[in-house]
Amino acid sequence: MDGAIDRVINTVLRRRRIRALRRHEIHDLAADIAYYKPREAYMTVASTVAADLIDRRRLRTALEVGPHLRPVIVGADTMELEPSDALSATSHLLVHDATSTPWPVEDKAYDLFVALQVFEHFHGHQPEAFREVRRVARHAILSLPIDWVMADPANCHHQLSNDRVLSWFAPVTPTRIVLGNGGQKKRLLYVFEDLRAPDGAVGDGVGAEGAPGTTQPDVRESGASVR
Repeated sequence: MDGAIDRVINTVLRRRRIRALRRHEIHDLAADIAYYKPREAYMTVASTVAADLIDRRRLRTALEVGPHLRPVIVGADTMELEPSDALSATSHLLVHDATSTPWPVEDKAYDLFVALQVFEHFHGHQPEAFREVRRVARHAILSLPIDWVMADPANCHHQLSNDRVLSWFAPVTPTRIVLGNGGQKKRLLYVFEDLRAPDGAVGDGVGAEGAPGTTQPDVRESGASVR
């Protein structure tokens, strides 16, 4: 009986529609909530990238890890360390520590994975967490703080380089890298399409870990090359 119920739930989930927050929705969040004001620019870029991916690849389901008060993907399931009454516009809340693997999620359960300014907090568990991203999702968008200089060198944001971030994703390279915002607190968006399942995962025909055909990064800022 439980198996039949699970199949029904999974069928419903796959029929569900998702969408990215619209520009005016992000602007309203930034106007109303102080947390979002300095984050409006990169969140707008992230939502634009996500909207294109959702539309172009006809994505229906998403998992977003660690949103503040509202996921950038409307209708996404979310993963949090603990329950949050403040979190809104989400579908199902999965309470789980993302650094603890494997995640309690089926192989390729989601079309899209999103984590904005989250992976830097994983304290050395980034490669294992990204392996789980590859296992549970077909496409992914992650943003990271790049080249920040913090007063405390132990701060997880301090001098995180693009090369170090790419090492977390190895042997996979992003389909493209998009500039979320420039300045002293630069954020880069790492976009992955057709993620290859790691060895040992069921996958969905896109290939296994280390298989040929991995894409090289194409660094862009709203369509223009970043120098």
